[in-house]
Formats: sequence, structure tokens, C-alpha cells
Amino acid sequence: MWVNDCEILNNILIEVTMKYFQITCILTIIAFLLFSCNKAKQGDLWEIPVDIDQNTSIPLSEIAEEITAIELELTNESMINPNQILRIFIIEEEVIVITWTKILVFNKGGKFIRSIGSLGQGPGEYINISGAAIDLKNKRLFVLSYPNFLIYDINGKFLKHCKSSELLSRLTLKNDLNFINDNLFIIGDMYTPGYREKGKDVAISSIVYQLDNDFHISDSCLIRTIILENLCSSTTSLIGYILNGSKNIYVYYGDFYISEKRGNLGDRQLCDTLYRFENNCLVPELKLKYKNNSKAKSTYLLNIYRSSRYIFAYYFKGDPLKDHYFCYDTKTNKGYNAQDGYSDDINKLKEPVRIRPLSTNTEMFYYLHTNMKPDDREEPNPTLYIGRLKK
Repeated sequence: MWVNDCEILNNILIEVTMKYFQITCILTIIAFLLFSCNKAKQGDLWEIPVDIDQNTSIPLSEIAEEITAIELELTNESMINPNQILRIFIIEEEVIVITWTKILVFNKGGKFIRSIGSLGQGPGEYINISGAAIDLKNKRLFVLSYPNFLIYDINGKFLKHCKSSELLSRLTLKNDLNFINDNLFIIGDMYTPGYREKGKDVAISSIVYQLDNDFHISDSCLIRTIILENLCSSTTSLIGYILNGSKNIYVYYGDFYISEKRGNLGDRQLCDTLYRFENNCLVPELKLKYKNNSKAKSTYLLNIYRSSRYIFAYYFKGDPLKDHYFCYDTKTNKGYNAQDGYSDDINKLKEPVRIRPLSTNTEMFYYLHTNMKPDDREEPNPTLYIGRLKK
């Protein structure tokens, strides 16, 4: 298996990245990543125990220092489908909510202020939104609307439009976008159908690209390559895969592939390691250690991220698959594992909530909940809850 993976990676890199990078440098990075991603090669990597059979409440009062509720105003222009929210950004006294089709700006009191851009195919318009990032320093908003990149200022002025490069356009799925330390990063999958001689296998390469101000590739890092027997589709969670921690950039990229032929979950490589991004390399930081590895085979890990104190994971488990959430406190060495979500014992919400990290700062998180009042004649916009984690 190790030899086959190396051959696959060498062939893909020769075809895809020769125009942009020195082959010897990339091969060195790949060899390191393959070594670190293989469970048998993990060495003394920090292991976090996870009991996937446990189902205990995770109260927000245990991990949150404060939580602020913002009731987002509902107007004809600011209607929000909470299931379509891609990103929440906070800049000074404003909150930016980005969905698949809208960019909405509210003040911190929840009043709707303005929209940024609109649906369409003209200058400054987007067909749909598949990713977004924010430059807090220069107050710029980057929007990915395949195959185009658009830049706006925070006041809504359209600044720039650029088509993605030929190499980026080959990414079948562009699954995350983030602006960290004056660099724009994008992560996604590249498919190579008919990779093997019989033409029935598909090579799926997951790659992190670093872009310059003109959206040209300045560097890249291959995460891994997976081989499936048939063409397949991939589904991912809306949680970010490239996140800005208090001291480091963290990258996690899980696998969740569907085989068209079998109609069920296809072959996959369980990736249980969180990486930090250093000098254009992915360095293993920690891995999740399941209590029962045989049961872990039916567990589909979608995300790992961390703050300075806590480690979080989001995964599917069971038949049918259900959402599960894991939180580990590095200060007390105590882990929580729960189905459905976290218990908001601070705001006394009856239903579990699903927290997501702010992509610009993993010390903060958010979640949404629709609070219906007795006199409401229609369903209001969800209330946005912004929380700060304990340190």
C-alpha cells in the first residue's frame, strides 16, 4: 500500500504542479505527509482519548467564558436560511453573515445594515457563494463564486474580479477559504478519473494552496491522495478546515466519499490527525485515539479543531448516521462526548446547539437558534450567539 501511494503521488505531481513548483521540494513534503498520516508511523504524537460509546451532556457553562445573543433583524432583504450559512465574520461593530446566496451585514445590536453584492453574472455579482474569507487588517472581503474570485470592501464596494487560475479551476471541490497572516489559503479536491491502466479507478488529491494578491498560486501542500474504484461524489461539513488559532494555523481535512456504483460509503482512509501549518508544511499536532478501533470504522470524522485550551471534533456515527460532538479540556484532561450537540445551560435553550468556530479566531465560537415568541406571525431570523472560550 505504501509503495502504491508513492507511485500515485509522484505521477499526479508530475502532471499537475511541474509548471509551478520545484519537484524535489514537493516530493520531500509528500514523503513527510505520508509518513505522518500513516497510523503505523505516528511515533510519539499527542493522542487524545475518545470514547465514542459515551453520550453525556456537554454544558456550555463548562467551556464558555461569555456568550452574547444577537437577534438578527428580519426584513425582505435580510431573510436567512440557517442551514445555508457558510461563515460568520465580526469586524469592529458589525457582524457579516454569509450564506450560499447572500452577504448580509448587521450591527452588533442585530439591526440589518446592508447587503454586499448580489446574485447575477455582471460585475460585482456572484452566481453562488462557495467560500469566503476576510482580511481584518485592510477590511477586505474575499468571495469565491466558482470559477471566479471577487473582492469587496466592508462597506460593500466592489473592488476586484479575477478568474481562478487553470490549476485552481481543476479543483472539483473548493471546500474552504481563509485569509491568515496576509495570505489567502484555499483547500480542495482534484479528481483524476481513469487513473489506473484499466480506467476504472479515480485518484482524489486533497491540496492546500497559498495565493498571492492576484489569486495566482504562490505555494502548495499536498495533504494526501485516495484511490476509489469508481467516480464518486464528496460531501463535507460547513465547518472550516483552515482555521486561525491563537498561535498557529491549523488544518484538518476529513474524507466522506460516496460510491456511485455501490450507493454507500466508499473506501476511505480514516484521517484522525490535526495539523499545524508551518513553513508551507503540515506538521502533525495531535490525533484522536478511539477507545474501540473496530467501532471507529463506522465513524466518519468530519472535523477537528482546537483553541488554546480545548480540542473539538465533529463526526457522524451509527446507522442511520447521526451527528456527534466531542470536546476535550487540556487543562483538566476531561473529555465530553455527546450526540446532537451542546447543552446551552446559560441561555436555557431547550434544544441542543451546534457550535462552530470563528475561522478568524478559534478562541471564539458561534451557533444559531430560532427563538419563536408568542406574538410572532412568521418565523423570525435565527438568533446568533457569539461565545468566547475559557482559557
